[in-house]
Amino acid sequence: MPEVAKIFEKNNPGITVKAMHIPWGEYIAKVSAMLAGGAPPTLGYTMETIALDWAEKGELLDILPLIRKDPDPAIKMENRLPSIAFWYDKKRKTLGTSVAAEVMIIWYNKEIFDKAGVPYPPTDPTKWTWKKFVDTATKLTVDVNGKHPNEPGFDHNKVQTFGVAFGNWYMVWFPFIWSNGGDLCDPTGRIPTINKKEAVEGLQALVDLIYKYKVAPTPAQLGALPAYHIALQTKRVAMVIDGQWSLLELGRLVKAGQLKLGVAPLPILKRPVTGVIGNPIGIYTKAVKDKPEVLDAAWKFYKFLNNSETVIELIRTGLWMPIQKWWYTDPEYIKKWIEDTGIHPPEYKEAVIDYTLKYAKPVPVYYLRNFDKINDIMYQELSNAFLGKISVQSACDEIAKKIAPLLAGRYDK
Repeated sequence: MPEVAKIFEKNNPGITVKAMHIPWGEYIAKVSAMLAGGAPPTLGYTMETIALDWAEKGELLDILPLIRKDPDPAIKMENRLPSIAFWYDKKRKTLGTSVAAEVMIIWYNKEIFDKAGVPYPPTDPTKWTWKKFVDTATKLTVDVNGKHPNEPGFDHNKVQTFGVAFGNWYMVWFPFIWSNGGDLCDPTGRIPTINKKEAVEGLQALVDLIYKYKVAPTPAQLGALPAYHIALQTKRVAMVIDGQWSLLELGRLVKAGQLKLGVAPLPILKRPVTGVIGNPIGIYTKAVKDKPEVLDAAWKFYKFLNNSETVIELIRTGLWMPIQKWWYTDPEYIKKWIEDTGIHPPEYKEAVIDYTLKYAKPVPVYYLRNFDKINDIMYQELSNAFLGKISVQSACDEIAKKIAPLLAGRYDK
């Protein structure tokens, strides 16, 4: 980002950008203190879980008037992916979209598949059934004695290569809940449905990968593994369920000749779906109020960051995905994105680009009130389920009970 800021400064003489890095775990507290002190940053990443709350309170600027006045087609909301928009006040206001679209997918090590004689996952999610996924993960999971989970004597405590690994957070939970026909709450955002059969079964499918099929690490085993990109490279894991953003680190290994990388959509339970996420760039109201020159500079930098053409290097290096629709439909723009990068696998267009356009769905951070508090409750209860301490149904019953008072509707309705 500091490099991007330098490029912007070069193209915009007279405007200086001072980059400030705040660690993820300290971000909300630090910026909240800056807001309380009346000295917020001019603009910056805003965590998805807090963005709409700050916007509704007036801390972040409603940029819809600026968008309407600006002729630049790249900035128009109708030209950006609708799945990454942050609307509030019944869609009469917006803080914009995520600065990048990031979907959940499967990254895999092709060498492990090749050695085991297992076909690569299909790029068409409708053909990547849950049964096929579990069978594939079973064939790729092997313990130190060379045994697979479906063979007598397999030792889940001494696994050499796990078939799949995934984290315990909402970007993993929701695609499988949705794929099975479930959801966190009803469409109004006021009635919990997380403890209904469809949602529980979607989460149970993930827990079963650990304890029933033994193809995924327990939370303790996952904690002992290296970071996903290293776990794939060192063949500790064959597949990982993770975000597109992982390509930044994975791509470095690919370029170094240390990883033969593949990518696939998520497997389906009943229907294809993936979650999309991405921090928005927010302009802080107090920083630009009654300061037309500062607002003008902030708006220019905002447009620069939100135009996938001007930040193409962040896209070609694997960190970001574009946000304008034409990057997903126009062959010339797709070439600019993935051609000759040396890191995008050959199946990337079908498994990621087409997949995002057809099947990406916004997670509740884009619309649900109090999601930061709801997410804390979900994490706490589902952690016990993933640890095997309680049943998934019990966890979901507790979630439903605890979040009921927090379900206060949606920002966009």
